[in-house]
Amino acid sequence: MKNALAALLLFSAAACSSSDGGAKRTDADFENDMASSIMFDPALLKAGDRVVYFVKRTGEAETQKYAWSAVAEDRGNVWIENSIPWNAKRAIVKSKLDRSGKLLEQWVGEPGGVPGQTWPTPTTTQPPKPVRDSAGAKADSKEEPDRIVVGGKPYDCTRVTTVLAYPDGRKSTMTNWFSKEVPFAPTRALGGLVKRQFGRLTMELVTGDRNAKAEMQIPQK
Repeated sequence: MKNALAALLLFSAAACSSSDGGAKRTDADFENDMASSIMFDPALLKAGDRVVYFVKRTGEAETQKYAWSAVAEDRGNVWIENSIPWNAKRAIVKSKLDRSGKLLEQWVGEPGGVPGQTWPTPTTTQPPKPVRDSAGAKADSKEEPDRIVVGGKPYDCTRVTTVLAYPDGRKSTMTNWFSKEVPFAPTRALGGLVKRQFGRLTMELVTGDRNAKAEMQIPQK
């Protein structure tokens, strides 16, 4: 299980000490990655699964909302809509995945609007990759049972505390709480994410249910 937990953080994290096109990533960049990234196993999803989170940062009054919804199953594949803040509006990233997690199609647009296809396209040769750069980082994770209250509801959780050590000697710590009551689980044993604490960022579950509905339609081919 520890190997799986380490892989979970390394998959979703972007190392602050790494570079991106020559530009050094900041702690704020890392926190933004954490707010917009959850790892889940598509093989565990059922149409209708939905999770919604509120994200806050210490010292900021604004609360942002992120959501993931399994809106349809298609010949053994699953369509996921990821709703994210975008300027003063919201954007939907709609992805078709096979049960191993391979990206088959991806579209981006506004709720109720006409989306544009970002994968595959005639000019792209590789599918979009998750935002991460864990080169050289080492993760050490510890899991413990815990019971927390989020949004007025109690959850029996597995608390996963992960320390990521960088080659320059710095360390960062992330704590995730997972519950089997919540969908979009990285593993069946953990369940879905209930809460995440990382740096100035706090991410808490608002809704975890089976009431997902599509907000964006793919144009008919």
